[in-house]
Amino acid sequence: MGETFKPESESFNMSELIMNSSPDAVGAADSENSRSLTSTVTPATVSSGGSATVSSLPEHTSAVPSRQPPSKPWFKREPLKRFPGFGFISVMVMAFLYLPMLIVVAYSFNGGNQALLWKGFSLRWYAQVFTSEAIIDATLVSLKVAIIATFLSTVLALAFVLSAEQLSRTGNALASLILDAPIVIPEIVMGVATLSFIRLLGMSPGFWPLVFAHVTFCIPFVLMPLRARLQNLDPAITEAAADLGASNATIIMKIQLPLLMPGILSGALMAFVTSLDDFMISNFLTSAGSTTLPIYIFGLIRKGINPSLNVVATLLLMLAVVIAVGTSLMQRKEDA
Repeated sequence: MGETFKPESESFNMSELIMNSSPDAVGAADSENSRSLTSTVTPATVSSGGSATVSSLPEHTSAVPSRQPPSKPWFKREPLKRFPGFGFISVMVMAFLYLPMLIVVAYSFNGGNQALLWKGFSLRWYAQVFTSEAIIDATLVSLKVAIIATFLSTVLALAFVLSAEQLSRTGNALASLILDAPIVIPEIVMGVATLSFIRLLGMSPGFWPLVFAHVTFCIPFVLMPLRARLQNLDPAITEAAADLGASNATIIMKIQLPLLMPGILSGALMAFVTSLDDFMISNFLTSAGSTTLPIYIFGLIRKGINPSLNVVATLLLMLAVVIAVGTSLMQRKEDA
């Protein structure tokens, strides 16, 4: 009574269906199901023999464009040393730059009375330079001016670098433009302007006006390595120190100054050499008792060249070499 009548046409056995189906039909069904998951189903065509033939599926192009090989430059890159005449030009440039220095050093040991007429090896001009009061006084003036100008310019440049972060972008750019101006302004213009300014203040050329002028054009040479060094510092170091309760003075003295010390030394050496070698600005501001060594050497040249000039030039060259080697060693130590 409770049984449900099922027509014979509707009852089927799955196993019999699979067994009676041909392998090609089953494979076609599986392939069709897999394609329907990833692409649009295309209509199938039935052939006269009763087998279904699926039309070709449309190819789906990727949204990412195909990577093309990099185009070759229109010129062929070759090492510079392979260019014709590169070796000869390099030798000539090196000879033009350094051969006169070697000649000056060699003729500083000349025993004759003329600078460029060799009369034999002698050290008498070295003895004369080291015992000449005029040369010693001019050297001491140059050293005093260079040391004071180096110290003041280093302090001012360091103060600006440490406080530049507190300025606005416009203020920082304006201050940098003012401090870097002596590099691009001609020295003769700087000399005339400084002389006119000290005259307006009621001062006369002498030692301290010379020092102030040297401080002005030495500051940019100290700023350059300090900026480069500061850009390589990780700001997270000072931020971590501030988060731990360190004061600004502690951060500067214990963290920033030790990290900036290679840049400070490099800038101070550059300022010292620049101040010691200056002639144009010093020529406007020197007076009796404040004659620098370049001004004194220029006066000797006007009277006539003698081997003592070669000796002074050799000593200055040795000082420049020592400073350059010291700076290079400090840079290598910093990179290591």
